[in-house]
Order: sequence, then structure tokens, then C-alpha cells
Amino acid sequence: MKKLSSYILFFMFISLISCKEDTVTNPPINDSDFFPAKVGSEYYYNFYYDVNPALNGGKSISIIDTTSILGTPYFVEIDSSTYETVLLIDTTYFRKSRTGIFYFIDTTGVSEVIPDSIRNQLSIDTESRLLFFPLTFNQTWPVYQIDITFSGVPIFSIVKVTAKVVDSYMLTQTFRDSSITRTVNKIKYDMDIQLSPTSPKETFTAFGYTMDDIGFIKWEGEELLLNLIRGGTLNFTGAITSSVIIEELVSHSIP
Repeated sequence: MKKLSSYILFFMFISLISCKEDTVTNPPINDSDFFPAKVGSEYYYNFYYDVNPALNGGKSISIIDTTSILGTPYFVEIDSSTYETVLLIDTTYFRKSRTGIFYFIDTTGVSEVIPDSIRNQLSIDTESRLLFFPLTFNQTWPVYQIDITFSGVPIFSIVKVTAKVVDSYMLTQTFRDSSITRTVNKIKYDMDIQLSPTSPKETFTAFGYTMDDIGFIKWEGEELLLNLIRGGTLNFTGAITSSVIIEELVSHSIP
């Protein structure tokens, strides 16, 4: 577990810069689909939460509809997590393009609570880039970043998240008594948070495993990072604790 001051997390919660697609032009053709995006899709995961005492439960992800945010089309995703007697429901929004998967981060109203002296110096992402297409072994990409700028030029990163495909392999998985063998890509996500060049750097790590024609079959890593890259809401009061969570797919349905 790692603790951060609420001041550092405030900047992180602000969100993420848009248009990371500009870094990719004419990607090679690839028929693999490591994130099927179809309305009506359902995913069910076993859920482990490393707190004291540890919690076990279940999580469902449902893609229920499409919508438009600021003129950009997004899928509507409902995430429901159940453990003990607690039910948590979140709504997130993502879009899929030929270059990746992008989760929307709502920054409405945030500028109202940012000091003027800082507001004009921040470059803030409005989307996280969860996946880069096509996925290949050793592929790296920027997920999101919050920078301090001078005359429009980034001079220091307060928050920086990167991703890398660290393994690619064939896996046989059984769902509903039916076995399938397909390619899985293991992706490592790294997040660095540093308030100033002289302050200590906080590092967070998580892994995602995504299977061709299915999507993510497993997540493991620090909750703070996973919530951020998947478009979730960060709640904080005072000191912030990042616990480890593990989610493993047990069944799915894709129209």
C-alpha cells in the first residue's frame, strides 16, 4: 500500500489530455480484436480486494448503449462490483477507433477550484488511452499525462502513465464448459506522480491481460492506477491509500 497527499491526488484527479491518436498514423492492418466493443456485451469477473481484512466478491461489466459527449460518440459502460453487503455501480464512457481504446474523463467544473496561478500552466488529458492498436509484443504507448507547461511547452510531468506489451502467448481458456485457444497480450501499466522536480516520485503498477475476440480476461495491480486508466472516479479525503485488486473473468457474452 502507498499513501499520497490529497494535494498530489487533486492534480491526478483533474484528468487526462485528449487526442493521443495524433501520435499514430496509418497503423498496419490487423484482424485481431482485443477489445470487442458491442452494445449488449456482458463480462463477469471474480474480484479480490487486498484490504484488511481482504474482501472477495464479483464484478460485472455491461456495455448498454452509445452516447455523444461534446460531439464525440462513446459507448456507455456500467460497472457493478459486489462484495460483502456492498454494491458499487459506476458509469464510464469509452470509444474505439482504428488506433486504440480511449476512456473519457469528465473535467467539468474542475477549473473552478484550481488556483489561477496553476490553471494556466497545466496541460490536462481528457481521455486515457487504454489500448493501442494493433497490439504487438514490446509495443509501448502513452496512456495519459498531466504536465506543467511554459509558453505552451511541457517542462515537467506531474502525472505520467505509460503502457507496454510485456508478453504475448497462446492460452486455452474454458468458459461455460467450452474451451478456446487464442492469443493473449499481457500489458504493464506504470504511473509516476511527482508534484515537483524536488519532491519524491510515487510509482504505481498494474497489469492487464487481453484475449483476442474476448477482451480483458484479467486485471491485477494497484486500485488507484486501474481506476484512473479505466475511466473510474477517484475519491479521496486526506491521505490516499492504493490497495491491490485482482479481477479474473469467469464468463462473458458478446452479441
